[in-house]
Amino acid sequence: MYKALILPLLLTVFFHLLVVVPFIFDAPSAEPIVRRAATQYIKAELVTLEKPAQKKKIDKSAQKKKAADKARQVARKKAARERERREQAQRKKIQQDKQAREKAQQLRQQATEAKKAQDAKRRYQREQEIRRQSERELNDALALESAQLGGDKQVVTAEEMANSYIALITDAIQNNWNRPPSARNGMEAELALRLMPTGEVLSVSVIKGSGNGAFDRSAENAVRRAGQFPELQNLPTAIFEQYFRKLRLKFRPEDLRL
Repeated sequence: MYKALILPLLLTVFFHLLVVVPFIFDAPSAEPIVRRAATQYIKAELVTLEKPAQKKKIDKSAQKKKAADKARQVARKKAARERERREQAQRKKIQQDKQAREKAQQLRQQATEAKKAQDAKRRYQREQEIRRQSERELNDALALESAQLGGDKQVVTAEEMANSYIALITDAIQNNWNRPPSARNGMEAELALRLMPTGEVLSVSVIKGSGNGAFDRSAENAVRRAGQFPELQNLPTAIFEQYFRKLRLKFRPEDLRL
């Protein structure tokens, strides 16, 4: 019975020794030990704190301003493009209108020239027909005159008859001519006369001057003073129409000696 109690007793002592022994050997000495803690350094920095609400407000205002500036810039560019488009359209329309006017003017000019050419052709054809008719009438008149004279007189041609009457007209003009002091030998003025079958002068003008105005005016005045050449009434109508309706005459007085 005692043997059974010894073993638990020994175990109890053993555990108590395990608890007490550490305290015995780690007991404090008479002089306490002071341990100095290691010095630690902290790096300091200056930090500026901003109010979050204010920063957000400034950023929002700047964004609005930037957006407004961008919108205005876009609007200006758009307006400039629109203005340039309108100006280009206007210039194009002006150019098209100018080309249309030039084309219309060209067509009118071509039409006018074509009409003039056609009228000139018809007028030439009428004049040729009139000339041929006049020649036939003249030949018939000369043949009749030759037959009435018995056929023994030489037949006078139309040109010879016209030259004889032109000589009469020239003599009449010289008889009515007042010589200007500046007239000199060799001066000649070419005159254009429009006459009636009665010999009356409708108009006279200088178409080629002599170089001396006084001489040219004196020649015109001589024709106007003559006024009428009644000998032309004896001409056959065909000869008058062919040679004297519009007469071009060279005025060169024979009595010029200087």
